[in-house]
Amino acid sequence: MNSSMLIILLIIVLMYFMMIRPQQKAQKKQKEMLSNIQPGTEIVTIGGLHATVVSVSADHKTVSLDADGSFLTYDMAAIRSVVSTKDAVNEKVEALKGVQEEAEDTAENMAEDVSEAKADAQASIENATKDIQNDTESELADDKNREANQVDSTNTPSEK
Repeated sequence: MNSSMLIILLIIVLMYFMMIRPQQKAQKKQKEMLSNIQPGTEIVTIGGLHATVVSVSADHKTVSLDADGSFLTYDMAAIRSVVSTKDAVNEKVEALKGVQEEAEDTAENMAEDVSEAKADAQASIENATKDIQNDTESELADDKNREANQVDSTNTPSEK
């Protein structure tokens, strides 16, 4: 009986260190994080909302948030994590890099479009120039033929 009691006690101790103790540490860390929240802190809610703390009400256990101009009031328990300023800066830098890449892609596409339009315009000008030259040459040839016919008709006697 003594050994079975020892095994049961050992299982209880293992459960404490494997399940209960880590949960207590996580709760302590969460409580410490919530107690350090001040206005201006960047946070993420359990719903995934990224916002800035505007005010903290310790007696009501609520926090007012500014999410890009929308002011919301949440229970303190709804805060999942605090975004460190380094993380917030990195997120903004990444967002700006994305915008910059989009702008560069747009500029490249516009440059390609301008090059294509320029080439098309050049080809159109060349075609129009050739058409004008051909038309002019045809008109000159027609004029010469008319003049030759007129000269021939004045030199030949009429049969009347």
